[in-house]
Amino acid sequence: MQKAAIVIGVNKTGDLPVLNAAVSGATKVGDWLRREGFRVEKFLDTRRPVVASEIFKAVNTLVDQGTLEQLVIYFSGHGFLNNATEHWMLSGAPNNPNEAISLAESVLLARECGIPNVVFISDACRSTPQSLRAERVRGSVIFPNQAASANVDAEVDRFLASLPGEPALELPLAESAGQYDGIYTSCFMDAFRHPDDDMIRALSVDGRIIKVVPNRSLKGFLKREVNRVAQAKSIRLRQLPQSIVESGDTCYLGRVVRRRGEATRGPTAAAEPVISVSDVAHFELAAASVGGLDATELGVPGVHATAARMGFDASLALVERAEAPDHFETETGVSVTGVEVKSAVGIDVGAELLTPGGPTWTGLVRLHPGPRPVGSLILRFADGSGTVLAAIKGFIASLVVEDGRVVNVSYVPSANNWRWPDYQQQRPRLERLRATVAAAARFGVFQVEREKASAIADEIRYMKSIDPTLGLYAAYAYSDAGLRDHIRSVRDYMRDDLNADLFDVAMLAGTLAGARHGLPVAPFCPMLSQGWGLLRVKGVHLPQSLTEAADHLRPALWTTFAPAGMDIIEEAFHKGNLI
Repeated sequence: MQKAAIVIGVNKTGDLPVLNAAVSGATKVGDWLRREGFRVEKFLDTRRPVVASEIFKAVNTLVDQGTLEQLVIYFSGHGFLNNATEHWMLSGAPNNPNEAISLAESVLLARECGIPNVVFISDACRSTPQSLRAERVRGSVIFPNQAASANVDAEVDRFLASLPGEPALELPLAESAGQYDGIYTSCFMDAFRHPDDDMIRALSVDGRIIKVVPNRSLKGFLKREVNRVAQAKSIRLRQLPQSIVESGDTCYLGRVVRRRGEATRGPTAAAEPVISVSDVAHFELAAASVGGLDATELGVPGVHATAARMGFDASLALVERAEAPDHFETETGVSVTGVEVKSAVGIDVGAELLTPGGPTWTGLVRLHPGPRPVGSLILRFADGSGTVLAAIKGFIASLVVEDGRVVNVSYVPSANNWRWPDYQQQRPRLERLRATVAAAARFGVFQVEREKASAIADEIRYMKSIDPTLGLYAAYAYSDAGLRDHIRSVRDYMRDDLNADLFDVAMLAGTLAGARHGLPVAPFCPMLSQGWGLLRVKGVHLPQSLTEAADHLRPALWTTFAPAGMDIIEEAFHKGNLI
């Protein structure tokens, strides 16, 4: 089996606090993988800076060989999470915005490289960009941009040191960097030194039986052990990793290296389960009757306690507090909860601000559809910030804004639209499902496992015609799981229903690259913030004005521009430079 690994360790990034264990951890991982038969190339900052171009060159060389069956990319150093996009900081960041690795984009291109299994391992804090002066860091892609291999359905496994949204990650950078240093890497390697008995699988390799730990078996072990070690280090710490495993039971990184005579751990079932916000989301989605999900193995009291402590319940309540009228005379409109609306301007749709609203009452915008079924709406709020969303004929969009960020957008049919009876029939279930999916997406844990994708798709297929935002969420989840056919299914269904394309879905389906023809597309940019980090690898080129405005995106689930970004957008609108 042809196997290779790129191992990256960066102790010092710009003027950020120096880490103690990034290089040593990377060295240990590299040495271990070499013993497991991997061809290993290390990039460590002990002698010279680690730069993105050299990493790309190494990966590109390996991909060009066309013989690899498994490739591991390991990183230890500073990281940050901005608009659901993770970046690994290299030596020159954040001063040089290109000297970082864009994980989401690299994952997308890894799916097309022709290597059956690519594994990303990250021992990095997912800090907020404000703490790292990294708002404008876009990073680099370390996989080549080439046509997808028709013969290989790549499985991309991701092992990340922490979940997005964990409270411990809000520790000051200097404190979190020191306390989390090396915990994840140590536990990751312990999974092979001290695995639970039920993690081990015996495989026949080259005529002999070896005992291995499949990638799929690592998930539960890491969740339990990483948090246990973190809390043993300090009661204040809570570190729950995120594992996304697409490979099957026979895919593994290494053999069991338990020493002779060493005691085993025994079955994991006896251990008290560690419940994360990801488990809460899974439980709530199952409760909302999403097909293919089962949460019976989780203790209900524990789930409810975690939901309250982690803020999941509060996020659900925030989504559900949106208020909207049942209808507009034009069948189309917008309600805004939580902030005063300063102005509303439409493209391919007329916009009339009826009530500006405020922190405690709802703002209303009546929309006058043109000949096209969709248009773009530019909303500016009283503090100067704002957003862009699709205006869809026959639907009322409801926005919830909190602390200057758009935290939820949903669409419901107007009472005088033909979709209204279906909405009324499905309303209780739809509202629960919509709130749960939105809360899970806000925490970055709305994920679709490949084997359950079809069941989930069938469950929400009908709901997408009642609330198009479910189609957006589903398309992003399918993209994250590498399910291109499911993305195209969402796009085709929504096209038939709306006679138009929503920007995010069309981008993920790959139909926005190059010249645009056919159905109208709305709005003129991504509605979900994570879409901005995928434009480059999806071949979507926006006007220069929007590229400049993207430097002023606020961290939010839905696209939210700071005042400076809205100034750029409004100027471009008046000059006709937005499309």
